[in-house]
Amino acid sequence: MNRVMLFGQRFHKDDLMLPTEEYYRRRQKSGGTGRWLLFIVVVLAVVIAAIGAEVSAQALVSENDTATAEPVTLDDVQAGDLLFTGAEPGRYVPAAHLHSSVKMVVRGLVAEVQLQQAFQNTSDSWQEAVYALPLPEQAAVAGLEIQLGERRIVGKVRERKQAAKIYKAARAAGKRAALLEQQRPNLFTNKVANIAPGETVQVNIRYLQPVTYDSGVFSLRLPTTLTPRYIPGEPIPSQALGGTELELATQSSGWALPTDQVPDAAAITPLMQPAAELEAAGSHNIAIEVELEGGLPLVKIASPYHDIAIDEKAGERYSIRLRKGRAKMDRDFLLNWQPEPSVMPRAALFRERVSEHVGESAAGVQADGRESADKKSGTYLQLMLLPPDEGTRAQRLPREVVYVIDTSGSMSGNSIRQAKESLTLALSRLDGNDRFNVIEFNNSPRAFFPRPLAASAENIQRARREVERLNADGGTEMAAALRLALGQQLPDNNNLVHQVVFITDGAVGNEQALFELIHQHLGDARLFTVGIGSAPNSHFMRKAAQFGRGSFVTIGDLSEVRRRMQTLFAKLENPMATDLQLSWPEGVVADAYPKRIPDLYRGEPLQLVARVEGESLHGDIQLRGRMAGKQFARNLALTLEQAPSSKGIGSLWARRKMESLRDRQTQLGEESDAGQALRAQILQLALDHQLASPYTSFVAVEEELVRKPEEKLSQSALTNMVPRGQVLQRQAYPSTATGVYAQLFAAMSLLSLAALLRRGRSMRANLMGAIRRLLRKVVPDLRRCNSGLEARLGSTPQ
Repeated sequence: MNRVMLFGQRFHKDDLMLPTEEYYRRRQKSGGTGRWLLFIVVVLAVVIAAIGAEVSAQALVSENDTATAEPVTLDDVQAGDLLFTGAEPGRYVPAAHLHSSVKMVVRGLVAEVQLQQAFQNTSDSWQEAVYALPLPEQAAVAGLEIQLGERRIVGKVRERKQAAKIYKAARAAGKRAALLEQQRPNLFTNKVANIAPGETVQVNIRYLQPVTYDSGVFSLRLPTTLTPRYIPGEPIPSQALGGTELELATQSSGWALPTDQVPDAAAITPLMQPAAELEAAGSHNIAIEVELEGGLPLVKIASPYHDIAIDEKAGERYSIRLRKGRAKMDRDFLLNWQPEPSVMPRAALFRERVSEHVGESAAGVQADGRESADKKSGTYLQLMLLPPDEGTRAQRLPREVVYVIDTSGSMSGNSIRQAKESLTLALSRLDGNDRFNVIEFNNSPRAFFPRPLAASAENIQRARREVERLNADGGTEMAAALRLALGQQLPDNNNLVHQVVFITDGAVGNEQALFELIHQHLGDARLFTVGIGSAPNSHFMRKAAQFGRGSFVTIGDLSEVRRRMQTLFAKLENPMATDLQLSWPEGVVADAYPKRIPDLYRGEPLQLVARVEGESLHGDIQLRGRMAGKQFARNLALTLEQAPSSKGIGSLWARRKMESLRDRQTQLGEESDAGQALRAQILQLALDHQLASPYTSFVAVEEELVRKPEEKLSQSALTNMVPRGQVLQRQAYPSTATGVYAQLFAAMSLLSLAALLRRGRSMRANLMGAIRRLLRKVVPDLRRCNSGLEARLGSTPQ
């Protein structure tokens, strides 16, 4: 019997069955791929058309605005070469361009900053520029003015709703106007109305900022952009929005809609744009100059993220500027200076005396808008005290550390690499007596282990392997991760020091709710935050650590991971100063902040601002506390005549007091009766000191009418530059001229494609038939080559 040997197995040639043409025809008729493809295309077309209809419906809501400016939606914001919808439908005009310059003067522990922003209208129509302005989280914004050539229009602080009303009326009347609103302590919205075609309007913002000190180094940080915030919660239907929220949703240029957790989402989610596109448009660059008068010999001045030029002057004064003149606004500017250790004092005191009716803005304003008596005058102090650090090493206590790492989409790029490197370094510091766990989170949290495990070499290696596999993607659902981390403590682990190390960029919009969560669930643990990236949310980092009774560090570049983490390890592993109390001389009445002095970790000083009263402001200020089980005391002589004078301490005191009142609101609930009473105090304090706050805004209006009523006003929502090293998030990127009509066109195109797919079955059948005929010519049919195959393989005996 003749047999054929194929691949080592024996088959009879008649048993070898190959598909026939009839088989292919039946399979083509019964195959479901085409129908599934058709179904998907139709669904996509319906979804896109529905989105277009919804956006169109929301745009109609804003027609009730009393201003003559045409309302815009997210679809009006364009990308590429910075195009925005003009006055006529379907027509696009260049947006306003942004150029910034900053001048800082540092005296003692206060920096006075003048920020100048030039909005240039390169279009042929009147524009309103809207820009999300990041500022330092502790900045006391004390001035706003519009500058047109030699003319200056000085802004005033008014209650928030009143200021918005004044601005809208000026915008509608055709007057130049500017409005500066606080959305978060480190994020403001700057609006400038009625910029003429070809005109450049300059807005000057003045603020005071405290200088920070940690581990022998003074520093000053200036944010120039922001990381897009994640907005948790369910979207609020447009019909359920109130007046202010509805206006934000329909007229704001933010990419997010209000949610039940973040009602002001539209105001804190500016659209982002890559640096290359903004550079090509000649926009978003900044010049920075610093006059440093530290009063101490310095051994080092450095900026880790920018190239700077330093000129030393007489009297321990330094002039610092960017070496290339200007830089991209894609990362924070950080300036560090280190005094010689031998001359660094253990205590410092600065003063400011504010007299009655100093300047036009000395008098405050009542909440109803009337001028009030001068409540700003007085004597203000700023002091810094360093606890002892010699001979304070004690036996290392076993710790239970829960590391939480953010793996959301905003951490893409360099940020996730910095976070993973920081976490790997932290794991290497664990001792055999410690316990640990790791939690990674994006849309939901995931713990590496069910409960904290012993820090054995095997467990640490298992954790390192998991860390290496982490990628950045998804949302930033931080609340669930915090609950899981703060709930890791076991009932029988009271002999351990409980610490939570939170590694994140802080890019969330529900900060206040997270602070409440930390306050409620902290227990006896301590929370430390590590800010990651070139533009982290420093407000969240600092306040989360404050509510968590911990400390924080920031890491802006992969090269500084080891150095900055060493600073954190020194805080985690060394004794801290506790039970701190400050006593003032007899007869001195001081309203000092912070009210409750926090524990101080290794390298941290007590920095305090106070308003003092009394007939005799003399004596000793004493700081008492415990460190490593020992009592200590530090004295500082209160001699105002000898204390250096420093401008702006009064504004910093008011800013710090408002922050303290806001913290009490967080604990009591903003909508409670007590929370509303605190709101009234914050409002009046901001009006008295003419400072921006959650309840007050700066508004400046030029009385001259510059735009005629018949001339249309368009809105140019300036994008922010994507932070260096980050991957642009899709939801934060402006659409490229794909408005409602473009969406409907895309839907029609997909429907047309579906019709072609339906009619193209015969074409596909013919194409498949041609392919099969071609394959038969290349691959022979075994059923038709019996003799040749048998001749090559030979016959097998029976």
